[in-house]
Amino acid sequence: MPTNKILEILKDFGIEELRPPQKKALEKGLLDKNKNFLISIPTASGKTLIGEMALINHLLDENKNPTNKKGIFIVPLKALASEKYEEFKNKYERYGLRVALSIGDYDEDEDLSRYHLIITTAEKLDSLWRHKIDWIDDVSVVVVDEIHLINDESRGGTLEILLTKLKKFNIQIIGLSATIGNPEELANWLNAELIVDDWRPVELKKGIYKNGIIEFINGENREIKAINNNDIYNLVVDCVKDGGCCIVFCNTKRGAVNEAKKLNLKKFLTNEEKRKLKEVAEEILSILEPPTEMCKTLAECILNGSAFHHAGLTYQHRKIVEDAFRNKLIKVICCTPTLSVGLNLPCRRAIVKDLTRYTNRGMRYIPIMEIQQCIGRAGRLGLDPYGEGIIVAKNDRDYLRSYQVLTQKPEPIYSKLSNQAVLRTQLLGLIATIEIRDEYDLEWFIRNTFYAYQYGNLREVAKNINEVIRFLEEKEFMIDFIPTELGKRVAELYIDPLSAKYMIDGLNEMENEDDIYYLYLISKTLEMMPNLRVYKSEELNLIDEMENLGIKSFEIEDLEAFKTAKMLYDWISEVPEDEILKKYKIEPGILRYKVENAVWLMHALKEMAKIIGKNSEIPEKLEIRLEYGAKEDIIELLNVKYIGRVRARKLYNAGIRNVEDIINNPSKVASIIGEKITKKILEDLGIKFGQQKLIF
Repeated sequence: MPTNKILEILKDFGIEELRPPQKKALEKGLLDKNKNFLISIPTASGKTLIGEMALINHLLDENKNPTNKKGIFIVPLKALASEKYEEFKNKYERYGLRVALSIGDYDEDEDLSRYHLIITTAEKLDSLWRHKIDWIDDVSVVVVDEIHLINDESRGGTLEILLTKLKKFNIQIIGLSATIGNPEELANWLNAELIVDDWRPVELKKGIYKNGIIEFINGENREIKAINNNDIYNLVVDCVKDGGCCIVFCNTKRGAVNEAKKLNLKKFLTNEEKRKLKEVAEEILSILEPPTEMCKTLAECILNGSAFHHAGLTYQHRKIVEDAFRNKLIKVICCTPTLSVGLNLPCRRAIVKDLTRYTNRGMRYIPIMEIQQCIGRAGRLGLDPYGEGIIVAKNDRDYLRSYQVLTQKPEPIYSKLSNQAVLRTQLLGLIATIEIRDEYDLEWFIRNTFYAYQYGNLREVAKNINEVIRFLEEKEFMIDFIPTELGKRVAELYIDPLSAKYMIDGLNEMENEDDIYYLYLISKTLEMMPNLRVYKSEELNLIDEMENLGIKSFEIEDLEAFKTAKMLYDWISEVPEDEILKKYKIEPGILRYKVENAVWLMHALKEMAKIIGKNSEIPEKLEIRLEYGAKEDIIELLNVKYIGRVRARKLYNAGIRNVEDIINNPSKVASIIGEKITKKILEDLGIKFGQQKLIF
């Protein structure tokens, strides 16, 4: 498609002129469908649109009609995938392009053959591939957002294997990133044209705050009026009084909550803003029934014009906070640096409070790449005259590190393919899909990875690979590079083969069939790590309970897995959520994440039980109960839209046991759970309130 056709489509979206990096990409041959690109340009400078131009080029013809080719847009987070899906759907469906969002269950044989543009994560695409998708031959372009995450310890290997597989096809690959220390190396491996540019639509001023003064690296100084002895409060108020919003990056979730609680901005809010923030706070309190302590804390912060945002919140809570911040109601969000990748929330001033964080090797500096991602959030196009990225230096050592962070290139990215867990999962996947059929295929594949390109000497990775191959053969997942039935199923289930071994061994050693024993088996898997922390005072009680179940190993990892199983057991026993959170000292978002993982792992356990001839009925029931957090008797009610476990229990206890009871007793249902929600339920069932017959 000629450039003018691309420009015509962009004009439909109100884009009259391209930005310098976008023009550069076109000049360098972006529309050559056989040419890969790596785009390394700052946040908010228009990376995504470069990817979109490549997608348009493949998916629409001269007359703006679908070509029946497919494009894939890979993002790192499910929330980001949902955001892009809505955006692309609104933009491209008018041209007849069918847009799909694929972020669901890993063991799902989704039919995406009729879609033109698929938004997904690397892990989900990898799992789809294992179900032998035939439409992969129709894919002609793949855009990878945040491609530097190939450097991520746990997820990088999956992205690397995926890119290695895609390179074998006649597919144009477009990699996007704001921060790569060694972009030339990655571009060479991808056989890609490298576009590097430091242009930004809004100027970013970088500075260090110390002793009441911001020292910008361009030589300017700015004194910040001290309102109290809290540096962060003074920096936030200075920005808010000037009409700006702030994001404060802290090194822990607890730190983010504590900082948000200190930032009372009520005196800087208008009456209208206070009224709207009250509505936002009420919405926060309505998500969980009843609201947890964290919900209440967040609601209190919101009334003051501040908020916190981290993995401990549920997705709905995070979304409410994000929307209120975009609407400039919430003036400051306190969050952790790990969220800078997916947090699409530009602000006037990005403040980095901490330069270090605790790791399994003690306190370590947060990587330059991460902090540069954080400060890159500053500067809202059309709203801010400039952006400010400020690091707070608590001492001289911090000051020196801050200067390094603001002036040096980010760290180089490296392959993480030597990670044993990644190798186990990925090698079994490649063998199960017959992409590797013998030692020669294996050597050829490994030689084409980023790992081989970076290190050249394959001796170390070969040693790891041989260990993994031996493990897969010993555990009967494969024989002479031919996958067994069990091996194929484990690959499709998308779990670590070592986790599969733990669960299979547990099923074979089982002395009784208590629900909690099944929950313990899934809690022992690598996918559930990290498990709940066990305190010294709990150890003996846990060991007693485990002995009664016939468990014979009492290492600290086993105790932690059992404690996690007890938490899941409370969840399926309908213990109120707030009680679970207090009892196990966890946050709502973490509980939801653990439960989501548990549903997937119980499904995997059920499927493996079928293959090895063990009881699969109990895991099947537990899978449903985990999904809903309920006892077995209310499962039928839980299948009705708008009925959660609290409403279902109220209805069941009042004699409303199934759909038929709801239809025949609408007034009784309304008296139990309210008329408003009853109307919604009945409408979804095809019935009008007060009318006992189906609407056809």
